[in-house]
Amino acid sequence: MDFQFRTDMLGEPSAKCDIECEAFGDWLSNDLGTDRESINIVLDAIENLLCRNIPDYQFICKEYTLTIEDDEVILTLNHNETSHKEFAEDYDQEMQAGCGLADFKHLLQEWKAFIR
Repeated sequence: MDFQFRTDMLGEPSAKCDIECEAFGDWLSNDLGTDRESINIVLDAIENLLCRNIPDYQFICKEYTLTIEDDEVILTLNHNETSHKEFAEDYDQEMQAGCGLADFKHLLQEWKAFIR
C-alpha cells in the first residue's frame, strides 16, 4: 500500500493512500487523527491477532468500522445506505476498502511515528 502523510495549514496531520485504499487515509485523518490511545489499542489488537490470542477484531469509530479477520483488514463506512437506488452499486463499492494485515500494521506504525 502506498501512502503519504502531510500536515495541513492548521498543523493537523493528514493521510493519503493509493486509490484502492483511500478510505484508510480518510480513516487515519478523520477517525484516528492524533488519538494515540486508540492507535495503541488497535496495534495491541494486531499483536493479539498475530499471536492467535484472539480470532478477530472490530473497532468502531465515528465514520468507519475497522474489522480484522484471517489476516485481512476491512474498513467499512458507517451508515452506508444511499437513497439513490440507481447509484447503489457504485456507492457500495466506495464504502469499503481492504488490505492485508502486514500492510495495515506498517501503515498504522508509520502514522503513529508521524504524529509524534
